Amino acid sequence: MEFVQVKYPDVKLLQQFIDEAGASLKSFRYFQKRPLEVIKNHACTFLLVDDEEPVAYGHLDKEGDTIWLGVAVIEAYLGLGLGVLVMKKLTDFAKENNIPVIKLSVDNNNSSAISLYKKLGFVLLEKKEGFSFYSLTVL
Repeated sequence: MEFVQVKYPDVKLLQQFIDEAGASLKSFRYFQKRPLEVIKNHACTFLLVDDEEPVAYGHLDKEGDTIWLGVAVIEAYLGLGLGVLVMKKLTDFAKENNIPVIKLSVDNNNSSAISLYKKLGFVLLEKKEGFSFYSLTVL
């Protein structure tokens, strides 16, 4: 497996990931209301590719002074540790590019993702009805 950095307008592989993600997109709704052009605003966008098939996705998205992390794994590849690999790639990118803090939001019922985020050092900032915000100090 290898990481591929995706940049606009070369989004064919990203579209393939979205098309094949299956039930994983129920909790990762980032592209439901956003066009693929949104990656122009990302600090980085990565796909983890296995034999030319994208199997995991991650981004750091700039919104004002906040950097938001997003990660998803294709349904058939869940439970293999790929989420950890993508998260490490994103946090390494943040360190290398002097991004001091990254944040994320997660559905409160997504216990596997919450467990992963806590394991990697993310701290709960705020809990709302249905979802929560977490933060990680990188530098």
